[in-house]
Amino acid sequence: MNTPLHSTYKRPAMHPMLILAALAVILFCLAGTAAIMGWIPSSVGGNTPTRELTEADRHALSVQMLPAPPAQQVAPAANTQRYAMNAPAYGEPAPRRADPAPRHNEPLKRAPVKVAQAAPVKKWCSNCGNVESIRTITHRAEGSGLGAAGGAVLGGLLGSQIGGGDGKKLATVAGAVGGAVVGNQIEGNMRATRSYEIRVRLDDGTSRTFRQQSEPRWRTGQRVNVVNGSLRSVS
Repeated sequence: MNTPLHSTYKRPAMHPMLILAALAVILFCLAGTAAIMGWIPSSVGGNTPTRELTEADRHALSVQMLPAPPAQQVAPAANTQRYAMNAPAYGEPAPRRADPAPRHNEPLKRAPVKVAQAAPVKKWCSNCGNVESIRTITHRAEGSGLGAAGGAVLGGLLGSQIGGGDGKKLATVAGAVGGAVVGNQIEGNMRATRSYEIRVRLDDGTSRTFRQQSEPRWRTGQRVNVVNGSLRSVS
């Protein structure tokens, strides 16, 4: 036979603080109920029984009911004192101060005035002027054919690596032509030369343009002189 299993369940112990709180609530409820029912004497007194007034009480009440004496009027005295203070005092005239002795005017010292120097007048000459602009011009050189030949060979080799059959032949030809063009451009740029164009505004208002192969040593705004068709620095 199967015996029933009895599980032993232990109720957890209640915390002491909870027990104290429950007792406090119960005591508070009991005290409130007793106060409402009148079992506990109230500290607030009810209607106190009336008693007859004694002679001392009657005397105190009569003293309190007497009218207060009128306040003394001191304002007129204060006003009189104020008028006395504001009234002009006619006494002996104040002694007149002696006029100060005249001072001899000392001559004023004037600071020396600096005369601004006029700006030096620029010397005018028909062959002198200022540099207005400097422009660099690049001249591409003509190809010698070496660059085109080298580019054609490299382009043909690269084109032969693409496709097969007729497509391979077309790629080889296209690579050779393209390589020749690119090689010619590279050679021309490598052998390119530079020249410089200098524009000068002369003192008479006209402008002239000068070209030279070497890099100029002047800058924009610098003053130059034209000697035999070439530029010279103005000393």
